[in-house]
Amino acid sequence: MQFNRTSIWLICLSCILTIIFSVQSALSFKIVFCDVGQGAATLLQIGTYQVLIDTGPDQRVLNCIGHHIPFFDHTIETIIISHNQKDHNGGLSAIKNKYQVDFVYGPLPKPMLSSNTVFVEVKNTVTLNVKNVNIVIHKASQSSKELNDSANVVTINTPNKAFNSIFLPSDVNGLELKSLIPKNTTILEVPHHGSMYGLFPDSFGLAHPRMAVISVGKKNTYGHPSKEVLAILKAEKIKIWRTDEQGELVINLK
Repeated sequence: MQFNRTSIWLICLSCILTIIFSVQSALSFKIVFCDVGQGAATLLQIGTYQVLIDTGPDQRVLNCIGHHIPFFDHTIETIIISHNQKDHNGGLSAIKNKYQVDFVYGPLPKPMLSSNTVFVEVKNTVTLNVKNVNIVIHKASQSSKELNDSANVVTINTPNKAFNSIFLPSDVNGLELKSLIPKNTTILEVPHHGSMYGLFPDSFGLAHPRMAVISVGKKNTYGHPSKEVLAILKAEKIKIWRTDEQGELVINLK
């Protein structure tokens, strides 16, 4: 087989770009609150290790993670499912058709997964340690039969002093949030996409988050986020980020 100079140059360029992207990927440390419409999906990238918390309602999650996972990386190490409702787990099928998924943590019933994916039921609390990041998955309620109130909530503890504790409470009720939110929380994903029942004036307890992220779809039929929730956040002087207005949020945790 013969190669002309153009072919050789393109091959060399491809190798150089792959090396550059590999180095960038290895050094990456960020969290991405994806814009997936009326749903939730959050990507935590720790070097070449990816953790995806929820998958949004459909294949739109692929657009988000595709912007941040290098083109040559076909593995998502861990997916955490908060609860079995489409706006939180609907994109799982699209993901497993494109990526190798090593572990899925979530509630029963077990989703349909590839044979080489390990499913771990979250019965109470599961702690993952990835490099210098601590990820705690906690079942919000053992007694509630409501999918929302028994969802898995996730706390991400990082060495970054500005964003040392990130709390993702899924769709839990604002009455339950007070007992769940860590007091050192710096970033709070607002429960239930800003539903008026997801947050109350006393829901923060001893926590004083600096930023609140509302994962919500444009012109959704639920009226999310509610004016009551927005008023509470403004009264607390918490910076608000809305995916329906500002798109995805990328925070560098280095």
